[in-house]
Amino acid sequence: MNKSLLIILTSFSLSAMAQSHTELIVKNKIDHMTTLAREPMVCEHPNGTLFVSGYRNGSGSPQLWKSTNEGKTWQKVDVGTTDQGAIGNSDVDLFIDKKGNIYLLSMTYTQLPENLDGFDYSSMKGERIAVGVSKDDGQSWNWKTISENDYDDRPWITATTDGTLHIIWNDGKGIHHVVSTNEGETWLNRPDISKKGGSSFLANGPNGQLAVRVTPLSASGQQMDEGIDLIRLSLDNGKSWKEVTIPGKRTWTKDFSGVPRWVEPAVWDQEDKLYLLWSEGNTLKLGTTHTNGNAWEEHSIVQSKDTLYFPYMEMSEQGILCTWVSGFNENTRHHAAILTIEEGNIQINALEPQKLDIWSRFQTDDYQRATGGEYFPIIPLKNGNFGMVTTIQNSKGGREGFTWWELQLNKF
Repeated sequence: MNKSLLIILTSFSLSAMAQSHTELIVKNKIDHMTTLAREPMVCEHPNGTLFVSGYRNGSGSPQLWKSTNEGKTWQKVDVGTTDQGAIGNSDVDLFIDKKGNIYLLSMTYTQLPENLDGFDYSSMKGERIAVGVSKDDGQSWNWKTISENDYDDRPWITATTDGTLHIIWNDGKGIHHVVSTNEGETWLNRPDISKKGGSSFLANGPNGQLAVRVTPLSASGQQMDEGIDLIRLSLDNGKSWKEVTIPGKRTWTKDFSGVPRWVEPAVWDQEDKLYLLWSEGNTLKLGTTHTNGNAWEEHSIVQSKDTLYFPYMEMSEQGILCTWVSGFNENTRHHAAILTIEEGNIQINALEPQKLDIWSRFQTDDYQRATGGEYFPIIPLKNGNFGMVTTIQNSKGGREGFTWWELQLNKF
C-alpha cells in the first residue's frame, strides 16, 4: 500500500482491519490497443459477453468493443453508419436490460480541427444526444436522436424496476428527461428533473427509485449555477420528484481549479439505502441514508496527502465498488476498492495504487501524466470478480486504447 494513503474506518479499529483475511488484487490485466477510448463504460451481457465503450473526439460514430472470452481478446462492434443515426464522439453510457437488450448512449461534441493553431476552444460545445438499441447481442442497431440542442451534455441511461427506460442530460438550461416503455422503440418527453444544474449521475433503486445528482456545472462547464448542489429523488419510477439535501462540503469552479469535480456517483443497495461518494480534497467520503435523504450518515473512507478526486461507484453483492484518482502530473494514481458495511462498521479492501499509461491528451512541451477523463468504471461480474476499464492515452508512445482489469478478492 502506498504510504501516502491512510485508510480511515468509521467505528472500525485498525487492529480489526489488520485481521481481515481478504485483499483486492489483479487477476487479469489486458491492454487492448485500438483507437483512443476516453471515459470508458463497461457492461456484462446476460450471456457473459463483455461490452466496452469510450469516446474519441475524431470519430464519426460511437465506439464499442466486445469480448466473449472474459476480456482476453476484444473485437470492434459495428454499431451502424452515420446515415443510420450512429453519431457521437463524446460522453457515452452503456446499459443492458434483463432481456439482454443493449443500449448505447452517445453525445456529440464539436470536433477538433487537424491544425489547432489559433483554435478557439471556447467555441466547442455539445451538439447532440443519440441512443442505439441492439436486441441481437450487438449484431444490428436501431438509432434514435434524443436531442440536438446547443450545449447538450453528460447523458445517462438506466431502467426502473417496472422496465421503463430513462435518459437524462443537461444543456445549461436544466436537466432533461425522456422515457421509453417499449425497449427504446419510441421515447417520450417528461418534465425537466431540474430547471438548473448539471446531470452528474443517475442511479436506480430496487423498488422504482431514481436518484439524480444535480451539480452547479452544466453545458460542458460553460454554465455555473451557484447554490445548485443536491439530489433529485423519485420513488415512483420517475413520475414525480423531490429535492434532497446532500451531506458534505464542496467547492465548485468552472476551470477545475482546487478539487476537480464532475461526476459524483450515487448507488442504491437492495435494502433501499442510498449511498453518495464525494471528495473533500484530501478525504474521500461516503454518505448513507435509509430515510430517502431525510437524514445522512457521513463516513471518511480514505485520507491522503494528495488530492483525491473523480470518484465512481457501483453496487455489488459483495459490497460497494468504487474508483477514484489521486495526485496530479507525475503523482497521478488510479485507485479501486471494495467497501463493506456491517452494523455501522466499514471495511475497505483497496487495490494497490496504479501508475497508468495515461498522458496529456495533446502532445505539448509539458507532457504530463493525466487521468484519461473524469471517471473510470468498475462493475461486478457474474463469476464473482470485478471488472474495471481504464484508458490508454499515450500519443507520443504511439499507444492508444483501453485496459481491461479483472479484480478479485483474495482470501488468505
